[in-house]
Amino acid sequence: MTSSSHDVLNPVDDRYTPAPCGELDEIRATLDDGRLSGGAPVLTIYEHALAKRFGARRAIAVNSGTSALHAALIALDVRPGTEVLVPATAPLPTAMPVLTCGATPVPVDTLPESLALDPADIQRKLTGRTRAAITLPLWGYPNDERASADLLAQAGVPVIEDACQAHGTRVGNQFAGTHGAVGCFSTHDRKLLSTGEGGFVLTDDEELGERIDWYTHLGHLRGTTHGVNYKLAGPLAAIGLRRLKLLDGQLDRRRHNAQRILAALPPGGLLRELPYGVQDKPNYYNLVLTIKDRIPQVAAAFEAAGLPPDSIRWRYRPLYHQPIFQPYANQSPNAEHLATTTVQLPVHPGMTDATVAWMADRVAQIAQGETRA
Repeated sequence: MTSSSHDVLNPVDDRYTPAPCGELDEIRATLDDGRLSGGAPVLTIYEHALAKRFGARRAIAVNSGTSALHAALIALDVRPGTEVLVPATAPLPTAMPVLTCGATPVPVDTLPESLALDPADIQRKLTGRTRAAITLPLWGYPNDERASADLLAQAGVPVIEDACQAHGTRVGNQFAGTHGAVGCFSTHDRKLLSTGEGGFVLTDDEELGERIDWYTHLGHLRGTTHGVNYKLAGPLAAIGLRRLKLLDGQLDRRRHNAQRILAALPPGGLLRELPYGVQDKPNYYNLVLTIKDRIPQVAAAFEAAGLPPDSIRWRYRPLYHQPIFQPYANQSPNAEHLATTTVQLPVHPGMTDATVAWMADRVAQIAQGETRA
């Protein structure tokens, strides 16, 4: 398939809609039960399935990834006067909950060509007010935070993993979202596990899990603790329960499609995959390539091909470029470089073999220096 056979403005649909897998049957059973709220029996079944699937002791389903992050921060006593370390690479949804708590976000640079926090920058920014640190396997790519985790543990600072894009990503022998004190996930329409809107929290700390559960369920209406209504509705849990069974197959297909494109990259060309550890596995929320040279021309070539990188499509930049976070700006050269030199490509299971072949061909051309559309 040639580029002329595609709509240049949108040759590849990056939105993936899973094939029906019995969701309607699950929703019908929930409707027949009559309980549709966050107290529906299917919620408990869904939470148990999530905990088992990702190897965590506790899962709490909530109504968004943002709610998951906010609840985790609250449970860790993040409040006005405290600080939270946030990757400078973070998008708005990662850092907004820190502001919701009235706390101060402190952007931290990453290591070169990495999503992992820079331990030296952490050391510079740790204070007596630091209450938590957020890590971020952005685009579903593994981030080896072992050095940072040791440093933070010594300082008594718990880690929150924003794994909203990282369902099924493996970092070493564990899933993303199970390394820190708590892992936060989104099940928004664009995520690998999609319920339309929704999210969940994973933790092995039973006490922390209880605090999150009580906060997200209005303190269970006991009147003893403050809480909010972040519960996930029953029908959405029913969708998630069915679609969770398809996650492994989706991961396999995404990895297969990514490898087809990577295999087409010429040795020594302008593009290579974003590095990760030999024991790690991305989930390929996106296939992420890094540009080694001629950065503006290569980015423009992807845009002209209808495959614009996030730096163009979403104007992605480090967090402090956003007006609301500019008061917290600091120098993060590695995050700046990563934002402008990465290209994010869809590789979801909804893509046909012909589309993947076209993408592989176009990416190979750009990698060889053929940067004109």
